[in-house]
Amino acid sequence: MPVPFPKRPLASLLRLLGVAFALLILPLAAAAPAREEADLVIVDANGNVVRSYTLDELAALPQHRIVTGNEFVEGKVAFEGPRVRDVLKDAGIRPGKRMTFVAIDDYKVQIPSEELAKYDPILALKADGRWLSRRTKGPIWMIYPMDDFPELQDPVFNSRLIWQLARIENR
Repeated sequence: MPVPFPKRPLASLLRLLGVAFALLILPLAAAAPAREEADLVIVDANGNVVRSYTLDELAALPQHRIVTGNEFVEGKVAFEGPRVRDVLKDAGIRPGKRMTFVAIDDYKVQIPSEELAKYDPILALKADGRWLSRRTKGPIWMIYPMDDFPELQDPVFNSRLIWQLARIENR
């Protein structure tokens, strides 16, 4: 008995090719390891990357909370994330005289290490319990306790509230 010729041969051929493609490619995709890109890179004085962190790894470090306002938010906001000093310690970095913090867009700010020790800023991952996104100045936003120290009301400190942080350089 002859096999009936499909009424829509191109559609049948495309469906058959799609099934074949899925059968060949899906097992390969399932076997490939998930790609974890670094969200934060720590660089030593020689320019070498000493540690990379994903957001999950940063969230696994001890989390601290700073409730403060700044010129970029309305009212007081509860920020949560690891302390800068804890991240540097975890990365095996002993801060130099000045640390350079670099954003995704290459905005840079230099911060004296004594200032980091005195004010103990955090790398905020959450604001009022919600994860920060690029739209909300995340995923990592360095936050100082602005309301706890009158001297932090100076505009120079607002410029150090670097958001979309991607790299910390120990220079």
